[in-house]
Amino acid sequence: MKAVSLENVSFSRLGRGRILEDISFSIEAGEKVAILGANGAGKTTLLSLIAGHLKAESGKIELNGQPLRSLSPLERARSIALLPQIERLPFNYSVLDFVLMGRAPHIQALSQPSEQDYAMARSALAELHLEHLEQRSAAEISGGEFQLIRIARCLAQEADTLVLDEPTSLLDPANSQRVARELALLAKKNRTIIFSTHDLALVQSVSDLVLLLYNKKIMMFDNPSVVLEPKFLEKSYGIAFRMLQVPTAYLA
Repeated sequence: MKAVSLENVSFSRLGRGRILEDISFSIEAGEKVAILGANGAGKTTLLSLIAGHLKAESGKIELNGQPLRSLSPLERARSIALLPQIERLPFNYSVLDFVLMGRAPHIQALSQPSEQDYAMARSALAELHLEHLEQRSAAEISGGEFQLIRIARCLAQEADTLVLDEPTSLLDPANSQRVARELALLAKKNRTIIFSTHDLALVQSVSDLVLLLYNKKIMMFDNPSVVLEPKFLEKSYGIAFRMLQVPTAYLA
């Protein structure tokens, strides 16, 4: 079954003009798809369109076989979870309360979280081996742990599709490896994962498919061994690439 499908999607932004043009591709349930492209290529915009946070100027987007625009915000939130690139804590939440926010689509307006909601939040933490952080302040844990509890919040939504904007950005190699391992494990549980990144080692070790953006369009959409050829990366990023054997924290 197609988890996500885009057909001839274009998007423009006031003051910036056309950002994405004639974007078409589909993703099967359970696949891990990396989105590559230079800064300004439209990666974050594409993720926001898939998650329904932006509305396409033209074209069609489907989620689990249904037109995205036909779904209410609540229905979208129950099917797809977006992890933004940058996030700041407005309050000093405990880790459990932070993850519990992912249950918002399942809690009626003006109602309190139920025991089931707390159980789902704890289950999400356990799935990422973070249950020991439950009572810690979300503002006081490490950067890697904070990124993982953000992913746990997405899991608490019970969304089958996770859309992650640069999930390993600013993390050290150990925490990057930890996030990569958890993403791979989640995909094995049939969750669809779509993520943007500049980390080519992460792409090579985690993704099933790679979508490479260039000049507002899709340059390539294929497996990593094809897309990560220097000639394609050079055209997209505008610099020279060479294939070298370098140390990496990721496991193939």
